[in-house]
Parts: sequence; C-alpha cells; structure tokens
Amino acid sequence: MGKDTREDALDHCLAIQAVQKDWGPIVHYKPAVSASSRFVATASGRSIKVFSTASGKLLQEHFHHDYKVVGVQRASAKKDEFVSCDEEGTVCFWSIQSEEAQKFNLGTSSHRQARVVSFTLFGKDRQLLLLVQNKGCKIGHLLCFAVPYSSKPPTFLAKDVELGVNKVVVSVTEHIAFISCKGLIILTASTKSRKKRERIRHMVGERPLTCLASHPSQDVLASGDVSGRIVLWYKFTSTQPIRMELHWHEMPIADLTFSALGSELYSGGSENVLVKWHLISQKRYFLPRLGLPIKFIATDRKNNLVITAHLDNALSVISAKDFKRQGIIQGLSMNTDSGDSFPAGLTYDPLTRSLILNGRTGHVQFYDPHHSRQLHHLDITMSNYYSQERHKQIQNTEVEHVAISKDGLRLATAEFRQDLEVSVEIRLKFWHFKEEDQSWYLNTSVDLPHQKRISAITFQPTPAPGTTCSAVCVMRWRWQVQDLGGERFVRYLWHQEFVDEHWISPDGSLLAAGFDNILTLWIPQSCQLKGTLSQPYLAEPLQQVEFGNSEGCWSVVVTRTHHWVCAWDLFTCTLVWRVSVTTSCMAIDPLSSYMAVFSEEGSVYVFEPQSSELVAYQQCICKSRPTSAVFVPRIKASDSCAVWNEKSSLMYITEDQTLQAVEVVADIESANDKIAGRVKQLVHHSEAGVAPTPFAALIAKSRTILTPEEKVGQVGTPAHGVQVQKSTAFLQQVLSEAHVYHLDSFAALTTEFCKMVIPEAVTSEEKQTQIEMERQHTPPTIRKGRGGRSGVDRSCKNHRNTTARKKHP
Repeated sequence: MGKDTREDALDHCLAIQAVQKDWGPIVHYKPAVSASSRFVATASGRSIKVFSTASGKLLQEHFHHDYKVVGVQRASAKKDEFVSCDEEGTVCFWSIQSEEAQKFNLGTSSHRQARVVSFTLFGKDRQLLLLVQNKGCKIGHLLCFAVPYSSKPPTFLAKDVELGVNKVVVSVTEHIAFISCKGLIILTASTKSRKKRERIRHMVGERPLTCLASHPSQDVLASGDVSGRIVLWYKFTSTQPIRMELHWHEMPIADLTFSALGSELYSGGSENVLVKWHLISQKRYFLPRLGLPIKFIATDRKNNLVITAHLDNALSVISAKDFKRQGIIQGLSMNTDSGDSFPAGLTYDPLTRSLILNGRTGHVQFYDPHHSRQLHHLDITMSNYYSQERHKQIQNTEVEHVAISKDGLRLATAEFRQDLEVSVEIRLKFWHFKEEDQSWYLNTSVDLPHQKRISAITFQPTPAPGTTCSAVCVMRWRWQVQDLGGERFVRYLWHQEFVDEHWISPDGSLLAAGFDNILTLWIPQSCQLKGTLSQPYLAEPLQQVEFGNSEGCWSVVVTRTHHWVCAWDLFTCTLVWRVSVTTSCMAIDPLSSYMAVFSEEGSVYVFEPQSSELVAYQQCICKSRPTSAVFVPRIKASDSCAVWNEKSSLMYITEDQTLQAVEVVADIESANDKIAGRVKQLVHHSEAGVAPTPFAALIAKSRTILTPEEKVGQVGTPAHGVQVQKSTAFLQQVLSEAHVYHLDSFAALTTEFCKMVIPEAVTSEEKQTQIEMERQHTPPTIRKGRGGRSGVDRSCKNHRNTTARKKHP
C-alpha cells in the first residue's frame, strides 16, 4: 500500500471520540418559552435543548446546526414552533412534535471573516434581522432578510450597532431600534409613500445603554443603562419623545422584558433580584435571592411564567401570578462569566461515584456523570455572594483545591481571596462525612496555614492524614481523636518542609515534591528526604506527578511539565523515557496501569508508564483546551473492545465549560493500525539526532572500534564492544552523567541490586595482561593440562597474594 493510500485509509479509522456528559452552558443566550408554556428552549453549543417547565427535565435535544447556535425564538403564537440561527447564518424553523427542520442558508458566511452575533424574527411575513460582526471589528452590521430568504439579497440597514444579544428590538409596528455608541437609534418602518427607513437618533448622555425591550402591543420601548436606570420611551419616532424613568437597581441592567399583556415590566441584574414593575399602578415587587446574577429574562404568551437565566448555568421558573419561584433547571453549575470556572479541577468521589468540582461561587458540586445530573451542592466558604459595584470589581472567595480520602469519608478544601486592599484570605478546611444522614460536616478550619497561596492538597491512602503545599513549604496534617464529655473531637497536627508541589504514592510510602524542575522523594511519616531526580535539559517547573499503581510499574514515576512528559525508575534512579509534547493535564486510572495526557491543542494520548509506546491516541478530540482530566470507574462492565477503556471512563473538562468523556468507537485492530501508522513516529521523534536517554548517550560515548582479533577475543565476555569498569563504579558514573542526585539510602539499595544481577567485569586490556602473567608463572604440569580449573584459580590466587605481599611489606 502506498503512503498516500495508507494515510487516506487511516483518516477513516477513528479510534476514540469525545462524548459530552453534561448539558453544557445553557445561559449564554436568551431562552424562549413555547406557545403552550409547557416547554422552554435554549441554545447550547451546536444544539438546542428543550426542557419541561413543570418538571425541569431535559425532554429533547435538536441538532439542526453544524455551528454554534446564537439564539432561539418562538416562531408561532399558537403552535410549539421555534426558529434558531447559528454563527454561519443558517436559519432553521422546527417544531417540538417533529424531528424535521426547514433550513435556509442566508449566506452571511460567504465571507469567512464574518459571523452572526444575534438575530430577530419579526412581522407577519417573517422577516429576519441579523446582527453580523466582521473579524476584528468591535461594532456590527445590521442586515434584513425577507422571504424567500435564500433567493433575495439582504437589505443593509446600519453599520454602527453595538454587539450583544439584546441590543436590537422591533416594535409592534415594525420600527427597528438598536443601541449604538452614538445613543439610541430608531429606524422607522417603511410605508407605501416612503419605502426607505428614516434614521432617528436619541441622545442618552453619559449613561450608555445596556439592553432594550419592546412592548408587545404598543409603540413603547424600554431601555436599561449602566447606572441601573430604566427609561420608557413613548412616541420614540418623533424628535422629542416622551420619557419616563424607573430607578431601583444599583448595578447595570442586564435584561428587560415586558409581560404578554404589556402591563408589567421585568428587570434584573447583578443584585440577584428580579423586579416586577406594574406600569399602571406604578408599584414594584421584588423576588430576591435567586442565586447568582441574572443574565436574561423571558416570558410566555399566556402571562403564566417568567424564566430567568443566571450566571451559574441555571434557569429559574417563576410563577407570574404568585411571583414565586416554582422550579429550577440546573445544568452543570458554573460561573459562565469567569475565565476559569473550575480552578479545583476534577476529583472522583468513590462513595457516591460522582465528580467533585467547582459549582457556584464558594461552593463545590457533586455531579453524577453516569446519569448527567447534579447530586448536591456543598457550601465551602459559608459566606454570602458579594454583588459587584458599578465602578469596582469585588473579589469573592473561591475554592481552588479539593482532595478526598480513599474511602470517601474525609474531604479537604483550600480557599483563596485577594483583592490587594485587605489582608489575603487563605483557608484550609477538613470535612467529615456522616453516613447516618449522608451529609458533610465541617471538622477543622485553619486560617493562613501557609504564607503563600496553597498549590496542592493530597490525602495519604492509609492511614489518611493530608498534606498541603504552597509556593513556600509543604505541611503534613494528621488527626487525633479525643473523647471530651462523651463527644469525639478530631484535632489536626502538622509538620512542614519547604517545597513547591507534592504527590503521594498509591501505597503511601513515598511523597514526591517538586522544587521547580527537581523531583524530591520523602518518607511521609518522618518527612525524611530520600532522594532527588532531575535532568539539566528539563528546566521547566514540574506541574504534575503520578506514581504507577499496578504490576510492572510500581517503581515508575511519570512527571509532566508544560513541554515534556517523562518517566523515572525509582529503583535505578534513571530517566526511562521522555516525550516532547505541549500538555495541559494528565490523569491516571486507579483500576489499571494506564495513564492519559491531553495536549494544549485538544489531542489525547493513552499510555502505560513503563513504556513510551502509545496504547491509543486521537488528534484534536476537542476544539477547546482541556483543563483537567480524571478516570472514572464504570458502574457496570463496558462492551468496549479496548482494554484501557474497559474498567474506567476517561473524562475531562474544557475551557468552554463542557464535561466530556473519551470513548472507543472503532475496533481494536483499526485502532492499532492507526497507532502503528502515525503515533510511533511522534513518540520516537528524538531518536534521529539525540539519544533517547542519558544512559544511552553514555553507552554511545563509550563504544570503541575493535580490530578483528579483538572482536574474536571479546565475544562472550562482559566487555564486548564497550569499555566497562567495576559494576558499582560504572553505575555511579551513569548517575553522575545523568545528573540524578541521590542519597546514601538509594545508593546502597542500587549497589546491592547491581551486585546481584551484574557480574564484575574487566576491560580488554586488563584481560590480556592477566593472560600473559598466567603463562609466565603457572607451573608446567598445570599449564599443559586441559582439566583442573580449580588448580588454575588457586595458582593465580597464590601468585596475586605473593605479589601483594612484596608491594606492601
């Protein structure tokens, strides 16, 4: 098979793929309530999810688009029909009762530098307004499409529209209003006498607008600004409109929505409060403590429900009549406006078989990936959420690290808050799980356990003390149970050493700590340093270390830096292998010997620590950068044909805030063919010009060119082809050349091991000298004979002893 043919065949043989295990972000765009008020639809990545407003369950997921969906709206006042649009300008009309969709490609993406930001469906003839952004532009263009969408060219309306979801609205009489840097712009509706729209600008002063809403039955607009003020615009098509101000919010208005009849106006923002303004009686009603700040507000056609979307990826279902929350639609909880929603990463809880990760601010959540549902939240910081101020960023305390014991009964968390105005908050907490009521209870809280930010927490397997680590030192914590007055208390004691990062071996006998690029090994019970490992060309700081945890790799430690993955053998204190790859995270399977590494580009590599040969790999399994990964044991056996995927499922979370799992989708033979064709050359890319290990480099440097006579004489001897010394000295040279620093305990262990497996050898020159001396001093009767090897040995031994006595009288 030719090279091109082989490459084409391999392209059609995917070994593994990503399967999304959560709902993903469901609050990036405004939700839409169906005409019957029974369903609410929301955009989530490339799909549209439909939930029940009564139960909050996910009922349907529609995949009508090939690109990211930028919004969904109600398409009919009587039927449960919706319209959605993606970034490439594909519009789909679809119904809940049918799986088919009517698609139209508006052609806005013919120029690859443009993308759709938002869209609006208006009028009886179903016209479409599209807000389009060109690459590199901070403002958008407004285009209008009429039926039939694909055949008619769009009408260009404006080129100075502010980008956003709720920046463009259409009134009941088809006047178009949008937010511009110049103020509020009105494009009047076209008539028979005047087909071209007239442009009217209304000044808003020094309070930039944030959102717009249109009255369902009157020519009335509502606008919100950065000061928290709401302005109702009457007769907005005239140069002197009538304005009425409503003001309660302290923070910028996030969204505004009129009720179905138009008698009420709903507003919300960072105060976490939904405000209902009764426009006729001039009264206002409040619904506080809805969770994290409100992003969007939607109402239904029957004036029964109000849906609010929050920053923690939750939808609140509120009764419009009672003005009470009657349900929550909760996806994977997160802070959708944060750049790093999951600083604590992924941790597996063996007791509930769930994942522990950051939830809403100051909380951790227990998420069941097997059934894609959230089990419960645990309030770690035990403090209220601080709302943001208008001209100041308020820092809330975040949970940055989580660790759980092997039995799942003890939990350790690390908190951090620093705003450069007050003293830094660093807090370490230990939690205990009571099986009687299935709840977590705070056991111990330690303020400022370290001088600097905590960088890692780890539990020792058995017994279960914990260790914490900062940029200054590592502390080992252990507890003592005391009986006081019939109650049992647990007291935590600590011991510290100065390191950067740390990890504990599966059996708890070794603690690995990183000093920048140097890996140190300690005994946890006594904090005694046992050895250090480093390489001169591995100058990057260690980011992660994992111990082998199965037969054949107990003595192997795998380290990860930003550009290198290396394996070290603790018995020989040598570097086993190294691979150059830009990594973002690494995970180890607790039930097998397999490990997985994710690259910055979204590729995944599965391997065993004792070898650099890959078991499986997939390039660009996800478009977003993976930030944390973990192997989750399966509840029941998998029918996967890949051995590494049988016992556990590899899960990871990405920067775009989605939880995904790596699953095998092809047979193992195809996967092996793909690995043989592409992967091995990546692993062995350094063999061309550089020796793969310092050990091999030393051997290559020691090779000599022998004459034919020397070759014949050396075959079968320990020195064949290599100039060697005593075994112990040779090992010391290897360790010195590799810059592997070790203490006496490791040296003694290594020396005894080498004495058992490596015989003492001599060089070819010493061998030739010994033979000549034997010919000169051996008695004739022994020298001529063929038997009696013991006699030769005794003669040589006596001669050596005699020589020694002469030299040292």
